[in-house]
Amino acid sequence: MIVTTIEKITDYKDIPYAEDIVKFVREFKNSDMKTGRYDIHGDDLFAAVSVYDTEPEADRKFENHKKYIDLQILVKGTEEIHWAPVEKLSMTSEEFSKGGDIAFYDGDSCGNVLLNGDNCAILFENDAHKPNVMHKTSENVVKIVFKIKNNA
Repeated sequence: MIVTTIEKITDYKDIPYAEDIVKFVREFKNSDMKTGRYDIHGDDLFAAVSVYDTEPEADRKFENHKKYIDLQILVKGTEEIHWAPVEKLSMTSEEFSKGGDIAFYDGDSCGNVLLNGDNCAILFENDAHKPNVMHKTSENVVKIVFKIKNNA
């Protein structure tokens, strides 16, 4: 997992479409875009915008993805994302074998990060993450999750 600011992601040469992601975030903040999927480069890069209430950590599951790298940023509110390496967790269900791109896990966090403002988390295949976790109290948030095709 990489934690950085949205403006600094262009410093990471292994993050495809970084400039397009920065541009999308700027445009989103200066417009009245709604929730939903926004295709930027088709299935190679798209943004999923959602609005929800954060939840207690005990109500959330770890997840990971193989087809896509996640870049997650909150444009309103604050949430925690808990992290652990996939190999330290126990898989409870998966959609990989059915063509999906998610698996769920139980286990303990190895750390967590607070997302708010312009900071973002970039999560790779081996980064199990437990998103949407409340920080202190439940909060209504607006989040953009960029799905970046994993060509590794």
